[in-house]
Amino acid sequence: MASKSRDRHLEIIDAALLGARLVKDAAEVAPVLAPLKGTVGIVITILETIRGVKTNKKDWATLSERLSTQTNGVQDNLSRCTTPHSTQLLLAVNSYEQKLRNVLARVFLATCGPIEGILHQRTDKEEIAELNRDVEIYWEEFIREISVQTHETVHRIEKRTDRIDSSVNRVETGVSNVERGIGRVEKDVNRMKNGVMRVEMSMEALGDNSSIKELMPLLSATGDEHDICLHGTRTTVLAPIRQWVDDLDAPQLWWLTDVAGAGKSTISKQLSMEWKHEGRLGGCFFFDKNRPEATSKQGFCDTLAAQLANNQPQLRSIITQGIKEIGPVLSVCPFEEKLQKLVIQPMKSVALVLVIDALDECNERDRAIILRNLLSSLSQAPQLKIFIASRPEHDIARSLDRYRSHTESLHDIDVKSNRDDIAAFVRYKMRGLLRSSELMEKEVNQLAKRVSCLFILASTACKVVQDSPDPQATLHELLDPKKNPLRDINSLYSTILTKACKNDQFEESSALRGQELLMKVLKAILAATIPLTISTIDALLWIKSTKRLIGFLSSVLNVRDDGTVLILHPTFREFLEAKTVADQFHIDMTEAHRTMARGCLAIMKQGLRFNICQLKSSFVLNSKVRDMKKRISKYISKELQYSCVYWLDHIVQGDVTFRDREVEVAILPIAENGYPLFWMEIISALEKVPKVIKDLQAVERCHLVGFLVQKVHLCTDYAPKESGLKAMMSDLKRFLMAFSIPISQSIPHIYISALPFTPKLSYIRQATNVQFPNVMSVLIGCMEKWPEPPRRWTGHTGAVNSIAFSPDGCRIVSGSVDRTIRLWDTETGQILGEPLRGHRSNVYSVAFSPDGRQIASGSWDKTIRLWDTETGQIVGEPLRGHDSWVMSVAFSPDGRQIASGSYNATIRLWDTETGQTIGEPLRAHSGGIRSVAFSPDGHQLVSGSDDKTIQIWDVESGQAVGEPLQGHSKPILSVTFSPNGWCIASGSEDKTIRLWNAETGQAVGEPLQGHNDQVQSVAFAPDGRRIASGSYDKTIQLWDAETGQALGEPLQGQTFIRSIAFSSDGRRVASGDLNNTIQLWDAETTQALGESLEGHISAVVAVKFSPDGHQILSGSQDKTIWQWDAETGQALTEPRQGDNNNGGPVAFSPDGLQIAYSLSDTTIQLWDVEASRALGEPLRGHSKVISTVAFSPDGCRLASGLKDNTIQIWDVETGQALGEPLRGHSASITSLAFSPDGCRVVSGSWDQTIWLWDVETSQALREPLRGHTHAVESVIFSPDGRQIASGSHDKTIRLWDIKTGRELIKPLHGHSRTVFSIAFSPDGRRIISGSQDETIRLWDVETGKALGEPLRGHTGTVFSLAFSPDGCRIVSGSGDNTIRLWSVEPDQAFGDTLHTHNDPVSSISLSSSSPQPVSDPLRKTIRLQGSESSQTLEPPSQSNTRHVTSAAHLSSGLSAALIPHQTPSIPRNLTYSVRSVGLFNQCCMLLLTRLKYRHLAHISHLQAFFTALFHETDGCPLQADYYTGLLLITVMDYNILTFLPSRQRAPHAPRG
Repeated sequence: MASKSRDRHLEIIDAALLGARLVKDAAEVAPVLAPLKGTVGIVITILETIRGVKTNKKDWATLSERLSTQTNGVQDNLSRCTTPHSTQLLLAVNSYEQKLRNVLARVFLATCGPIEGILHQRTDKEEIAELNRDVEIYWEEFIREISVQTHETVHRIEKRTDRIDSSVNRVETGVSNVERGIGRVEKDVNRMKNGVMRVEMSMEALGDNSSIKELMPLLSATGDEHDICLHGTRTTVLAPIRQWVDDLDAPQLWWLTDVAGAGKSTISKQLSMEWKHEGRLGGCFFFDKNRPEATSKQGFCDTLAAQLANNQPQLRSIITQGIKEIGPVLSVCPFEEKLQKLVIQPMKSVALVLVIDALDECNERDRAIILRNLLSSLSQAPQLKIFIASRPEHDIARSLDRYRSHTESLHDIDVKSNRDDIAAFVRYKMRGLLRSSELMEKEVNQLAKRVSCLFILASTACKVVQDSPDPQATLHELLDPKKNPLRDINSLYSTILTKACKNDQFEESSALRGQELLMKVLKAILAATIPLTISTIDALLWIKSTKRLIGFLSSVLNVRDDGTVLILHPTFREFLEAKTVADQFHIDMTEAHRTMARGCLAIMKQGLRFNICQLKSSFVLNSKVRDMKKRISKYISKELQYSCVYWLDHIVQGDVTFRDREVEVAILPIAENGYPLFWMEIISALEKVPKVIKDLQAVERCHLVGFLVQKVHLCTDYAPKESGLKAMMSDLKRFLMAFSIPISQSIPHIYISALPFTPKLSYIRQATNVQFPNVMSVLIGCMEKWPEPPRRWTGHTGAVNSIAFSPDGCRIVSGSVDRTIRLWDTETGQILGEPLRGHRSNVYSVAFSPDGRQIASGSWDKTIRLWDTETGQIVGEPLRGHDSWVMSVAFSPDGRQIASGSYNATIRLWDTETGQTIGEPLRAHSGGIRSVAFSPDGHQLVSGSDDKTIQIWDVESGQAVGEPLQGHSKPILSVTFSPNGWCIASGSEDKTIRLWNAETGQAVGEPLQGHNDQVQSVAFAPDGRRIASGSYDKTIQLWDAETGQALGEPLQGQTFIRSIAFSSDGRRVASGDLNNTIQLWDAETTQALGESLEGHISAVVAVKFSPDGHQILSGSQDKTIWQWDAETGQALTEPRQGDNNNGGPVAFSPDGLQIAYSLSDTTIQLWDVEASRALGEPLRGHSKVISTVAFSPDGCRLASGLKDNTIQIWDVETGQALGEPLRGHSASITSLAFSPDGCRVVSGSWDQTIWLWDVETSQALREPLRGHTHAVESVIFSPDGRQIASGSHDKTIRLWDIKTGRELIKPLHGHSRTVFSIAFSPDGRRIISGSQDETIRLWDVETGKALGEPLRGHTGTVFSLAFSPDGCRIVSGSGDNTIRLWSVEPDQAFGDTLHTHNDPVSSISLSSSSPQPVSDPLRKTIRLQGSESSQTLEPPSQSNTRHVTSAAHLSSGLSAALIPHQTPSIPRNLTYSVRSVGLFNQCCMLLLTRLKYRHLAHISHLQAFFTALFHETDGCPLQADYYTGLLLITVMDYNILTFLPSRQRAPHAPRG
């Protein structure tokens, strides 16, 4: 029925539209109807607008019918007339048209809900009814006017006919008047056309309301709570501002500045209201310290853009276009781009005003960004005017001083207008008391005189009197000349607090207690991160008297209707925080935050519980739970919400360390028994996971140290380096970071998807084991502890020129030859965000600003750029001025200046806010400037140059201080000041470090000598006691700054060191090298930090990829075999120890499930990769040392080559030798390979020959291949089996034709020493070779030409090589004890070098997935195994009580089993509507996690998993939840899903 009704109403509107369009068509061709064109056009626009509205169709249809009837009526009236129409008739039509235009505007407003709803609310039905009534009235007026005019016209015509002969002149005059009237009508019509055009533009914008609705304006920043000026006051201030707005030639910006409490915000509100009424206001933004959201640039652009769209409808389409251009990243769009597209561009061609009030209440960093962007935008919008009000803060004054208003001071008592205005204000406020005769006129005048210096003083004094139960007595106290509480605002505040503490409601004996309570409440109000309600304050402080206490302070505090408590004016906060205030009223904010932290922790202990929101299913995301907001409101109190979100803020701001044991003791109860997970439930529900992660990072920076280590249940194996609470905080952060997606989106998945995969020895796992014993346990493949960061951080594709720690030590910035800047997390070694791109050449120097919020970079493109560390966006335009390479940049200690040194021997100083140069370039050097650094006090600058000198400069004057410091014999590459500013350290190409007295310029002691190559970088530790130096001799040396002695041995492990930096705590040193890597070092132990990738301690003589490319196998002369993850470089298992003195050979079976390696000099061991155990007994029978092994393509046979000149073939299944050894060589066998068909074996030997063998007959197939002039070290078949490649001690590679036994092309020359290893690419078109000359070369098989430059990086013989199955990577093993991965295309090492062997690695190989399920249904076990796990494989789980009836193999050795008829082992309060879903979800999440961290070339064994997923058990379709769906999407994104055949597909797709 509803649908039919809607259709009927739509038909009515369509009929009206059709009628109106027919009338318009008639008006186009019939002159008599011409005046109707504009009117009908407006009616059509109204009807089209109405048609698009989805609500109140009936009411809109009624309006449509009425308009249609009236349009036809006008047509009828005009049709009966003759042309030309009389002026009176045209005016009547014009009047009616004007009224319809108003109707259109109102229709537009009534139907623009999404926009209007941003700032206002409307009621459609009432508005439509009113429109109907008005339209009827307009019609009646029109008809009446037409009738009257018609009657008058007839009467006049009759009179004129009687007197036609005598009235010709009067008729002519009348005609003239009519013509003038027509002219006026034409002007009106033109104005109407313009109006219609604006309406049409607005209608276009209406269609994009949904886009504007995406804006997130701050309603609290629109100034609604501010008062306007009292009528007749502030006229002397307002008048020139009003003139300024009208003056097109006046400056575009007006800065109204005065002290706090002078009434600036009232003036801003007054002007905003006036300009909005006049249609001039673009938007306004009132910053407010009372509201944290209104103290930053966040929300600034959205608020102005939303107001601009509402105040100026004609600009909506431009704003909408800007939103569309920004796209889905609107909420995280850089400030500069958002301001330009949503605010400045729409106002380019219109004369509008922006009002920005209390700019000083915005944080200093953000207001600098706002000012810089606004000022740079003035030229783009020449008609734009900006009004700014603020206190005269230094940083604001530097930018706006030239725009300062020249009006008289707002608080000068000698200015008569100020006195008069304040007197008027006081009388207005006291008018009620005067009328009631409670106060005398004389007393009020006296009060006005005493407070005439400051509006806030007057306002507060009036409130004190008004709120007093005895106004007259209170006024007498304020006017007391002896105490004089009105001498300034602080005196008045002190009087208010003193009186509140002595209130009669406190008994005399409890007065002190009353004062303590009052100050405790004020502490909470000041320390609160967001405004608190009275009930929340009561709960946090464990009191019940907040409401009564606040009642005593109504003159300085404001209580909203919802109970939220706000400070009325910032000056009261400043009074309480000022150290000059009397001790009884001074609030120590550090202590206040500690009090709040204790309160938050107590509330959490009392309120946290499992499944707090009473969710019934894990199938539904938080955002999809229909009544989620109601659940939050019902089950999570306001005080618990506040406590869970902000307790960490109070820990940080309270500077909590071991000094506050009360806080630590309060943390302990919520650190155990599942409380950390209960807390995460609430931050998940409140969508605060990203914020909490940042807070935990901040806590770590505070060095929280626990004194009750034993009381925090930490595994002793897990946290030997970290004590108690700090370890707990670190673990919470790691947990949230690792599982932020499932935790953010689904509360149940904290337990389902995150907890099971948490490392076994992590704090979270240990603290929740007892509470949640039945959560699924991952027995195979689960990490023992969180992985350490890699020692070497890779990501740059060019040399790392410069690195710097952030001030908090949590990030490192690096600049590289690859033209990019990267940010790194110092804890994990992970790259933060995308590389910062913008420079067009080598980035040679980078530096953090003192607050850590910006990065400066200098480049060989001759520019300096500033970057925002939060967004990664460029701040402003590049700083241009140098005409040569920028070699060094440095921030001044206050962050307001940047110094840059250039290769053209000049130094420039820059203003960070404006981007302008400060003064002239500093000139004194005769060579390029390599390094610049500010002194700790910022007064001096030091520079080092290619001219071998160091120069000290006075920053303010730009003059050189004294003579250059001379002593180095070669260019100065690095200079720095000591932390106390007394000493300068310099590093030079002359291989020395020198210390200089900064005051006298004299050298201090002898040069520090020890490096064997140029010293590229020097840095002081923060305590000034140590110096670190990095050199091209590949070492870092620590020195005692006082004695000049080297501290310990040099730090080794990188190539040429380019840059070094100390962390802010002095505990770590970071270094960047020419090999594109960054490394962290422990400055105390001088050891490399991070998880060690070193294990081989001798030459790596063998490397192999697994067939799927996921793993690498390496063998070394240290007698160990290692398995590595080819993506991460992590060791996958513990090393397998052998006894082969030559670093025995290694090989993967073709399916990747087995490994063959030399257990001893004469035995071979087969190893099960999946089960991580030996397969049977070693293969014995060799009498000499085994030199090489190879699997046949089918994996059934194994060939081994010996140093007794023989080859043995083995049956892999039985472990028995097949036939007699193959004999023919006259010297040791060095290399073996099976042909692709497995029928032949090729062997190379020290006897300089290559033999081909028939595997079945064990006979040689032909005469040996001869050509090499020295021992053959490596042989290999081409992928098609038609060619053989060989490498030799004679430094050549040769290609042989198998059929003819002849060389195909000339020997490949290029290596300068023995070729130890060769390999074909999978497509057979390329060969790689590794040599004793420490290089790897790529060759074209067809032409024999070398491809590109040799790959360099190893520092020892390259003994072994292998291509990855996809041909994109190469793995190499070397005598330098390392394994390296290389990307074939860019000729770069890929990822980190793998160091684990203690001796040369002789063999490497790669694994593939087992296609077999590993669950045993009869033993009731489940096994989850990840082939990339670094854990030793364990036995399967025996914990299930039911038979496993279905098993599914996922990928890469990852298996899972499904247990029907059993509810998942999850705490009983969390239930599921179907069975077995829990394990499905866990399996999905596990695979999803694996997919996230590695690229899979293929997944070919998903059928069983998806068959089980879609299978019906007992007629109940198994339902998969969000993560199952996400898994499907992810798998499809990787293009790796093998779809089930149609006959295997289940009849029902999963639901949920």
